[in-house]
Amino acid sequence: MDMIQTLEQDISDIVTTLFNISDVHVLIEHPSDEHNGDYSSNISLAISKQVGKNPREIGDLIITELRKKEYSYLNKIELAGPGFINFYLDPSFLFNDIREKAQNIQQNSESDHLAGEKIMVEYAHPNTHKEMHIGHMRTLIVGEALARIFTHTGAEVFRANYQGDVGPHVAKAIWGTQKILSERGIDWDEADKLTSPEKAHLLGEGYVRGNKDYEAFESEIKDLNQKLYAKDAEVMPIYKKTRQWSLDYYDELYARFGTQFDRFFFESDVADAGVKIVNEHIGDVFSPSEGAIVFDAHQYGLHTRVFITKEGYPTYEAKDIGLAPEQYAAFPFSKNIHVVGDEQAGYFKVVIKAIELINPEMEGKEEHLSMGMVNLKGLKMSSRTGVIITVDGLLEEVKEEVKKIAENTDLSGKVLEEMLEVVTIGAVKYSVLKNDPERYVLFDLEETVSLEGNSGPYLQYVYARCQSILDKSEVDVSAFDGNIFIDSLSELETSLMRHLHNYRTTVQEAADKYKPNLMCNYLFELAQKYNSFYNQKPILQADTQEEMLFRLCLTKATAETIKSGLGLLGISVVNRM
Repeated sequence: MDMIQTLEQDISDIVTTLFNISDVHVLIEHPSDEHNGDYSSNISLAISKQVGKNPREIGDLIITELRKKEYSYLNKIELAGPGFINFYLDPSFLFNDIREKAQNIQQNSESDHLAGEKIMVEYAHPNTHKEMHIGHMRTLIVGEALARIFTHTGAEVFRANYQGDVGPHVAKAIWGTQKILSERGIDWDEADKLTSPEKAHLLGEGYVRGNKDYEAFESEIKDLNQKLYAKDAEVMPIYKKTRQWSLDYYDELYARFGTQFDRFFFESDVADAGVKIVNEHIGDVFSPSEGAIVFDAHQYGLHTRVFITKEGYPTYEAKDIGLAPEQYAAFPFSKNIHVVGDEQAGYFKVVIKAIELINPEMEGKEEHLSMGMVNLKGLKMSSRTGVIITVDGLLEEVKEEVKKIAENTDLSGKVLEEMLEVVTIGAVKYSVLKNDPERYVLFDLEETVSLEGNSGPYLQYVYARCQSILDKSEVDVSAFDGNIFIDSLSELETSLMRHLHNYRTTVQEAADKYKPNLMCNYLFELAQKYNSFYNQKPILQADTQEEMLFRLCLTKATAETIKSGLGLLGISVVNRM
């Protein structure tokens, strides 16, 4: 049991004893103003009406009992404002905590907070026969960060990717690509010799062409779609070739973003199963309607959706019905989080309700993390018209900007290229992750690569600065006993130590709320606090050896915390920039 759990349990026991209240929900939080302590509880205000006493009177009684516990890690407990109970950590405890972080933060910050949870994170979802655009990039980045954060807090995690590889969009892309190749005098075998990004771009052009010419050639494209669903021998060789083009292209991007999926699920594999399940539940869940099969969810406060068309084709909804048992068989999850855009919020409510009605054991296990869209300033994307920002195109544009800020570095050759790639990926990932997942993101290129604002490169730069100081010191701080220096700490040093201590609970909060942006907020504030400390407190030129060693401990703990935190976001660090 960690510190917060101990305080919550002790307060709950005290309230039960003093006021004969059971099932007390005690919440311990970090105050927004650090002058109000390291932890705070509003329990006195929460139970005031129930107890029939003034909150401050209740708080005094609880504090009297808490002080009898003689917590070794607390310096003081006090009552504040209308009845808040504030807890202040002992400086010696704080120092020992950051010294542990400096030695091995990965080991000391991992927790069993989500122990026993089996979480499937389903993310990325790029349809085959298209290029990956920055909307898919956001789900890829956020999904990977969540998977890492869940793992770090004790859950068993399964990374899943569900992709649309059959349907009208595929027929349009293949039909359009065939037209383009014919016009260029190129056959499929010659096109197969193009690079992976070139083949993906060709399919993207084909999809745009298929949409543009759809009205004029609707019968041809519909006929192709029917043959694809029927797995007609005439069209399957080209289908398989172009599908593999897409998968190879995506694999390269997944590797670049540091993601490895445990399993890929495809619409083509679950479509037939979805149709079968829907047909088996006509009458109890689904019903016929004008030749189609629908789920009328109005009695659940939702809307009606079509699951099988009047032509007999499964819709996305039916495919998800086939997907659910397939995913659960692969990984019997306690929770499956679908990281998908918010435009699908209504869709998921209906589909999840249908899944729960078909199998009541699935109730509460399927969740949709509704993602806000991402756009570049002044540009609205549409894959149908070809106005899109591809992920590889964006990365190259960002890398060109990173090169500008790296002009004064003394790095060269392979080392320089590796640094540019790490900073580029970090810049793009952080620009997405620093925003609440549910809010829309307006991608600002200049802000993304800034070394002065809330950006990935800024945090990587602070880490590199810490490493430079540690390298120059040539001192092993592992054996330093900073307790002899505790009584003379400055407010800057105390504030930095307290913030370093909050790392563990920040990770847990990010896991509970599905919000990696909380990690970004924490790391940015840590970097700012360290820079304030660095600018005002000499480290290698400190007045005494003890002061130098203590400040080196703070520097090492800061570096290790930034490295660990960025790692949970899927961002690497560099020792030199």
